[in-house]
Amino acid sequence: MQDRNRLPENTAVGSSGLIPRRSLQEEIASRLREEIVEGIWKPGARLHERVLCERYGVSRSPVREAFQIMSKEGLVELQTNRGAVVTRPTLTDALENMEIIIALETLAIRLACENATDGQLEDIRQLHEQMRACCKQSQILEYYELNNEIHQAIVIAGGNSALLAMHEHVDRHITRLQKLEGAMHETPEGSMNEHRIFIDALLKRNASAASAGLGAHLSSVTEVIKKRIAESDG
Repeated sequence: MQDRNRLPENTAVGSSGLIPRRSLQEEIASRLREEIVEGIWKPGARLHERVLCERYGVSRSPVREAFQIMSKEGLVELQTNRGAVVTRPTLTDALENMEIIIALETLAIRLACENATDGQLEDIRQLHEQMRACCKQSQILEYYELNNEIHQAIVIAGGNSALLAMHEHVDRHITRLQKLEGAMHETPEGSMNEHRIFIDALLKRNASAASAGLGAHLSSVTEVIKKRIAESDG
């Protein structure tokens, strides 16, 4: 007689529920990706197969397949005799990723000026007001979360699905840098003023001014990222 307390053989217990066997490696990769971006696994950390198998309730094979996915995305390095190791962001990688982000987001905000619905622009305006309130109250972590939501909302409002997919892939590396220790304590008044310039232009659907303002802001972000990497390596 089958034990009612046992799970079917085609399911596995994950950290927050059951994972379908048919997409096991993709689901593991998704969870591991999120944990690396959020800083749960620090740069240079070795990812022990046994630990992850216990963490996700899975066998070694799909974990190894997930490592291959993470390796292609640049989040994990497969090293001889050490296995999978979380990559350490380099200044070169960061600058290259920021170059792509600047190109994508300045295009996205131009498209948003043309294609965004009034409702989408109102949502962005409200996010901007919430971010302003966090700035005044020195709620730095909440400020950065809203900052990321605004940038994502602008890309979505652009209405270009291919651009959105490219942005999502690159942006996770920038979000990961935000989670590194260092510079998060900085007062974001300067960033807030930069946001005001390109948000005001976006709300007026002034594509040229919005793109220029966002480009200037992202150039400032690049300088902050340089400092984060320097402090993280120190």
